[in-house]
Amino acid sequence: MRDDVKDAVLDCVNYAVIKGTQSGRHIAPLAMKIAEDMEQVGYNRNDIFLDDVNVTLPGWFRPSKKWDITAFEDGVLVAAIELKSISSSFGNNANNRAEEALGSASDVDYATHNHLLEPNDLPPNFGYVLLVRKTPESTRPSKIGAKSRYAFDKEFEDSSYVERFTILGKRLLRERVYQAVWVAVVDLENGVVEEPDPLMTYDKFVAHLKGWIDVMRA
Repeated sequence: MRDDVKDAVLDCVNYAVIKGTQSGRHIAPLAMKIAEDMEQVGYNRNDIFLDDVNVTLPGWFRPSKKWDITAFEDGVLVAAIELKSISSSFGNNANNRAEEALGSASDVDYATHNHLLEPNDLPPNFGYVLLVRKTPESTRPSKIGAKSRYAFDKEFEDSSYVERFTILGKRLLRERVYQAVWVAVVDLENGVVEEPDPLMTYDKFVAHLKGWIDVMRA
């Protein structure tokens, strides 16, 4: 990961810790950095959007959803990216992040297949970014609190929240729920950003986005 990307990640999480995430402003430095790199790999800068009507896409189970980054090619949506972070209250928020990721992807997928987006032989490329703050709470093993008559997936047993988010990202990518996924673990105190899985690095995230625009233009 380049230093400028790392700095943008640290700025995002630091802002979230100090001022919260409700406004969505904490994610702006990283969104701008990703947009710059999208332009570098071939997207037209004038067709990349971080705000206005172009980032609000129709839903199928709800009226609409505002994405953090969208990109178009000849007026057709080719990419939409969701950026999320979690820096505290992991026990309360971990499932919420998983549900949000799955819900947004499912909603826009159904909207695509029900022709609410521009006609296109290839569906858009959907990307998901998750920044997880590294703290004692997020890195220590955590029991699955819920009780059930069924056995839980053993991969989650005694896993930390960082490990659970890594599992989430890997499965979102493997099952093609999203076509590009980047998970980063952020140690604010030491100024370190880690990428816990080699399949979900920033470089691979951008490579997925590049590959899709290349396919669209081939």
